[in-house]
Amino acid sequence: MKLTGVILLLLLHTSPIFAKNAIDNNLVDTVQQLTCPLRMCTELMKDIGALQEKLKATESRLQTLESRVANSESQIEDIKDTPKVAFSAALGSDGYIGPFDTDSTLVYREVYINIGDAYNKDTGIFTAPVKGVYYFSFFYHCGTKFRTELTLYRNGNPEAVTKHNWIDLILTRNGGNGLTLLLEKADQVYIVLSKGTYVWDGNSITTFSGFLINAM
Repeated sequence: MKLTGVILLLLLHTSPIFAKNAIDNNLVDTVQQLTCPLRMCTELMKDIGALQEKLKATESRLQTLESRVANSESQIEDIKDTPKVAFSAALGSDGYIGPFDTDSTLVYREVYINIGDAYNKDTGIFTAPVKGVYYFSFFYHCGTKFRTELTLYRNGNPEAVTKHNWIDLILTRNGGNGLTLLLEKADQVYIVLSKGTYVWDGNSITTFSGFLINAM
């Protein structure tokens, strides 16, 4: 009986310790179970943050590309809206023209190209459809027994000349000139044969040409 009582006392004394140890072990397990998902959440948040930064960078690049595309589309529309201007024509005669008693505007009637219809084959005058930079050239052929002088005019003002003087030989001469001009809209450009001089055309050898380089 005494031994049994002692065993009972020992069991009653150690039970709280066993219970406490069991609670501690359960608490550790619970903390470990909670800590593991927390670490996963922390890593996941880091990954989400990195993805957000990449997304912002991608959105920034996309906005830059959209801006470039819009700018390119605007430039394309400007190009489409820019008038196309080019012409080339010959006198269209077969023989000498001149001499005249006064300076005379040459009319180049044999038109090869007239994009934009800025050149008038009835008057020989080119009228600028828009403000811009234009290039013009003019060439001639004639005999040396006759003096030749051609002048490119803009709005009544001489801009460029090509010519040769009389030579008492049965020879021929070719001449020409070209220049770039900044024209205002409605400016007029044409070729004048100086009084008392000749020019010859045949096989489209005496010509007048021009085109728009860049609208302003």
